[in-house]
Amino acid sequence: MKLETAIRTRRSIRVYKPDPVPPAIIMEIMDTARWSPSWANTQCWHVHVVTGGALERIKAALRQAERDVFPATPDFRMQTSPWPETLRKRTQALMKEITSARTAADGEPGASPPDPYDFFGAPCLLFIDVDAGLAPDYACFDAGLFTQSLCLAAHDRGLGTCIMARAVRRPEVLRAMLPQTDGRSFVIAIAIGWPDSETPINAFPRDRADLEELVSWSDS
Repeated sequence: MKLETAIRTRRSIRVYKPDPVPPAIIMEIMDTARWSPSWANTQCWHVHVVTGGALERIKAALRQAERDVFPATPDFRMQTSPWPETLRKRTQALMKEITSARTAADGEPGASPPDPYDFFGAPCLLFIDVDAGLAPDYACFDAGLFTQSLCLAAHDRGLGTCIMARAVRRPEVLRAMLPQTDGRSFVIAIAIGWPDSETPINAFPRDRADLEELVSWSDS
């Protein structure tokens, strides 16, 4: 796949087939992604690959934490106040497309949304963390570069991904269940698996802002 094609056609996959992803393919993808740039070549990211019974236990623990109604305490600040108006409109447009696609799949308007802690049925979750002592803004920047590379490498191999903040909103659950997490901060999680190409929610039209909205030039 050409790089431009990969960038333009990668999308968030919200329904997966149950088929597992062979560990060798996961490792191939991460072998590509590890060449992502980072501040002074620090390569600050660490990836926890979670599948099978371990994944089901984490799902159950996150659901229970949500039911306990304790406030979420993510390691990195997440957007809580209203988005600026221009950004809010883009998000609203996305939610409208998702709702329409879900209705087309379920055959009835107002169908209840899927369990957010099933993570779209993905057979594998990747949790990315960094050393808690790092400057958070640039640690997240570097982890974001790695995440983009990983998702493009997965797409190139026919796999789907979805980048998810919700999965790391309760890091205390993850630290209790994953090894080598002392002194680490969770940045993001990525669902990965084989896309279900038959469902409308994996195929609804997407758009991007015009360049005129995103780019300004200074030449004198």
